[in-house]
Amino acid sequence: MKKKSIWILPLVVVFAAGAFWTKGYYNDRYVVSDYYYTQIPEDEMNEDSWLLDSDGAKQVKGKEYELVAYNAQGEEREVYFAKTGSAEDYYAPGTYIQVSTSKTLVAGVAVVNEEDVPPAALEQIDTLGTRIQ
Repeated sequence: MKKKSIWILPLVVVFAAGAFWTKGYYNDRYVVSDYYYTQIPEDEMNEDSWLLDSDGAKQVKGKEYELVAYNAQGEEREVYFAKTGSAEDYYAPGTYIQVSTSKTLVAGVAVVNEEDVPPAALEQIDTLGTRIQ
């Protein structure tokens, strides 16, 4: 009977460690931790294009955006997101975008009005722009 109980404690410890790691991974990757704001550059061209996979093969019609965004404190972060569809579906130049982010990913994208952008983020957008340098 004692031999069986020796294995229970290590199994519980391994299970608990795995659960702790999984929760941390999930939270870092999928739970929104901050909101960043960006603006589609005024000189952005909206022409039909394709989204490509990692091998460069065409997948679906769409456009990738690689921009600089700012949170409510004016802190900068590069964000990457895509919009599927054709040119008329892409974000219009000058559109303000709220980007929901986890620690590692963009979790969502929404169009917002200029007055919904926090003042510090709006100031950074106006001063520094949103194109990645």
